[in-house]
Amino acid sequence: MHANTQVPKIIGFQRVWEVTGKPEYREASEFFWKTVALTRSFATGGHGDNEHFFPVADFAEHVLSAKGSETCCQHNMLKLTRALFLHDPQAGYADYYERTLYNGILASQDPDSGMATYFQGARPGYMKLYHTPENSFWCCTGTGMENHVKYRDSIYFHDDRALYVNLFVPSAVRWKDKDAVLTQVTAFPDAATTTLRWTLKRPAELTLKLRHPGWSRTAVVLVNGVEAVRSTSPGRYLELARGWRDGDTVELRLDIRAGVERSPAAPDIVAFTYGPLVMAGSFGREGLAPGSDIIVNERKYGEYNAAPFVPPTLAGDPDTIAEKMRAGDRPLEFTILAADRQPVRMVPYFRVAHERYATYWPIAPGLA
Repeated sequence: MHANTQVPKIIGFQRVWEVTGKPEYREASEFFWKTVALTRSFATGGHGDNEHFFPVADFAEHVLSAKGSETCCQHNMLKLTRALFLHDPQAGYADYYERTLYNGILASQDPDSGMATYFQGARPGYMKLYHTPENSFWCCTGTGMENHVKYRDSIYFHDDRALYVNLFVPSAVRWKDKDAVLTQVTAFPDAATTTLRWTLKRPAELTLKLRHPGWSRTAVVLVNGVEAVRSTSPGRYLELARGWRDGDTVELRLDIRAGVERSPAAPDIVAFTYGPLVMAGSFGREGLAPGSDIIVNERKYGEYNAAPFVPPTLAGDPDTIAEKMRAGDRPLEFTILAADRQPVRMVPYFRVAHERYATYWPIAPGLA
């Protein structure tokens, strides 16, 4: 089925449930989200090939397409995720939101021109293609203009008694009913910590819920420099219910490590991650003309810059390859060794622009 025709329908199902209370619409929305987010999504949070869903069993035939991960689909899956979270605040929804926000939405914009992608395919050695300012207008151009003012819309949530911190983004939120402001200072994802500070006109009994992400093995919370919570159970909220005073600080320390994402249908084709980030092989611009990634006709995806390109071969156990990933000189830059022992530069996918890359790797047998 055509993917981005279906996702907005399901957002509508959730809204119908909110208005009418008919349970079948809520059940349909939850089932659809679980099916797409947990079994049909790539490591980046995107899905589909050439705008369409495909059978999960055929993952290997589609994952390396130049026409995967239509950005509009990521945009609309985040709308659905937010809508579901508002009524059922599960950490799993926030984990998916974070993954897709960094690896899909943030990765979709040209940092130089501001233009946006249509597909973000995983053909090894391909590159991101962007629209023009005036001569092309795709569906993902429209959503692309919305996407980059949405980074703030799902950092914080609250109910009658608790404030949820879902994303680790420099920001501040005012809880009007409590006459409270919470300010977050962080360098995430360059550093796996965040600090929050209360501004209160008077002491207040409030509950703070901090997400312990599924990708972090442990989480430690300090209040005013003293350890308050230590968690070894990822994928939940760490609850701090206490009387707060003006200037109280909370520090969350997470455990960010390299990992591997794979589909059960194609276990030998993998993506490498670092915490919630998909790490991409960075191959440079050799053989690419300046401006060759700015295009008009989105229907020719796969034809642009299609000269033969042979990416490095990775061999051995993927988990061992991830464990041997070595830090470079800059934050979030690493190297891994190819089968020929040559180093491969790995950077967050959202920082890749104007160059060839690989996010998925067919792994050859042999020693890593």
